[in-house]
Amino acid sequence: MPDTHEPGGEGEFVILPDCDGVLSPTVPGTGVLATHPSGRPLIIGALHGDRLLVSRTPAGTVAVLGFCPVDRRLLESRLAGSRTPADMQRAASGLPGSHHVVVSSGGTVRAWGTLAHTRRLFYDTEARAANRADLLAAGATALDETALALRLLLPGVPHPLSETTVWQGVRSLPGDHFLELTPDGRARTGRRWSPPDPELTRSQAAVLLREALSTAVHARVETGGAVVSCDLSGGLDSTPVAYLAWQRAPRLVALTLTGLTSEDDDTAAAVRAAGHMPGADHRLIGVDGLPHALEGLFDTRPRHDEPFQGLQSARFLELARLARSAGSRLHLTGHGGDEVLTAPPSYVHALIRQHPLSALNHLYGQRGLRRWSVRQTWQLVGDRRSYGAWLAHSARHLRSPMPGQWRVPPPLWHQALRLPPWITARAAQAVSDALTDAARQARPLAETRTQHLALENIRTSGRIARLVDQLTAEAGVHTATPYLDDRVVEICLATRPEERSSPWEFKPLLREALARAVPHGMLQRSTKNDMAEDVHTGLRGQRRRLAALCEDSRLARMGLIDAGELRQACLAPQRPGPLPAALILTLNCESWLRGRVSPTPRSIVGGTVTGGPGP
Repeated sequence: MPDTHEPGGEGEFVILPDCDGVLSPTVPGTGVLATHPSGRPLIIGALHGDRLLVSRTPAGTVAVLGFCPVDRRLLESRLAGSRTPADMQRAASGLPGSHHVVVSSGGTVRAWGTLAHTRRLFYDTEARAANRADLLAAGATALDETALALRLLLPGVPHPLSETTVWQGVRSLPGDHFLELTPDGRARTGRRWSPPDPELTRSQAAVLLREALSTAVHARVETGGAVVSCDLSGGLDSTPVAYLAWQRAPRLVALTLTGLTSEDDDTAAAVRAAGHMPGADHRLIGVDGLPHALEGLFDTRPRHDEPFQGLQSARFLELARLARSAGSRLHLTGHGGDEVLTAPPSYVHALIRQHPLSALNHLYGQRGLRRWSVRQTWQLVGDRRSYGAWLAHSARHLRSPMPGQWRVPPPLWHQALRLPPWITARAAQAVSDALTDAARQARPLAETRTQHLALENIRTSGRIARLVDQLTAEAGVHTATPYLDDRVVEICLATRPEERSSPWEFKPLLREALARAVPHGMLQRSTKNDMAEDVHTGLRGQRRRLAALCEDSRLARMGLIDAGELRQACLAPQRPGPLPAALILTLNCESWLRGRVSPTPRSIVGGTVTGGPGP
């Protein structure tokens, strides 16, 4: 089967076990993308912006779906000598890029996505897997009300409950695991990756990061077409990506939003950066000419297979349309840079036990930077609870007051978990019970608190990036996030956290990595605009429209929120602090539920393409 590549974003597909009774799709636009060695359908679906690479060997079939800058010859050389599904999994692991891998050997299927969850897999009780949860749930599976209630948690759903979906009977695969489907209809998971020990010095990691990030950008651009677009915010994440893209793109269209804050220093930084990229088509786009920050909340078309976890701004789609009108089908962003390049400040918890003198310097700097009180600082370094104990403690304090704006408590295993005031007692109890149950057997994602929270943050960032790509695909544009490629993630996690982050320097690892690859002036930015002003402006200007979402609320119908209290919160002045974020999370769920009332997108279940009403 030849390599295929079409314009747009990530496609939709289902992975089937190697057994009888599988029907081919009957709706135009979908088809069999790969087969088992037996000849039965292995992958059914439709590709939009993804590349499909299929390799057949005596041991079985390997399919790579997504961005992977290798050809069939290199893939087959890696697979040479493989005899079992485990052999083929090891051989296909570690490929560069961002993609799904599906292996079929000896009647057994193994499949996985990315560490950062930019490429996810979901599976059900019938041993079927898909890259969208709603493909497995369409028309037949009820919503999981507890999972929906969990999505009202601020700042987000913690591990391991973050692997649940809002559909009963459908689970998501953790990025560090593989899924195995057997011919007798069973599905099981196994670990395929463990976090590296953070042993690299900054100088050691910088060499590796420069190569990995350059490859991630250059390889995409070289296959991205005659025109490639990118964000150029002027920040330290998007600017190097734009420059690396400019090095290889036949034509680069760089988009800069202006007027997001009253003290906008992003625009000037972006203009200076564009001066280092002669020939780039730099476009300044005034925010007044775009949809406002909260417009996405009022669009209930069922694009996503789960509620959005951030600000689902309609600007994503509008910018994609602008990029597409300029000829671009690939848009590069700096999304994920914060999460991979910066270690959570909880790194001082381990550092003070290993290198006390160095840790005191970092602790002093972090305390001043983040305005921790003496009590909060001591709590950070003195807390010795296991992850399970922390999770159980959190379950008992979900209704405690939300932290204030100025002295946000430092993260222990995670940020403090809180529920919004408009949640019902029944829903709050369901969330507390779910956390308590999970705490009994919960194990952290990594041995240290900072590695655990770094992985949590990276996964959250990747899930948001995936939903943004689902949105921009409507305009025929794939949104790529090079910082969230597996190789980049691994290198950053393998760096000593006190050298990846510092209260005295801004993203020192990135600065050192790109010092010889990017003009010096592009790496001097040490500030980051706060987008809270833009959000608060949207909240003030859209109070009544937001309040209208509380009328006939789907969440209220399910008994999860008090619609009156939510409406009051929408109409009240929003003070700086966590409450606006909690409000947006809740309204994301409400908006998503309203979209589920409409007919679902084309769905593929059990080899048959179907469509049907949502729950």
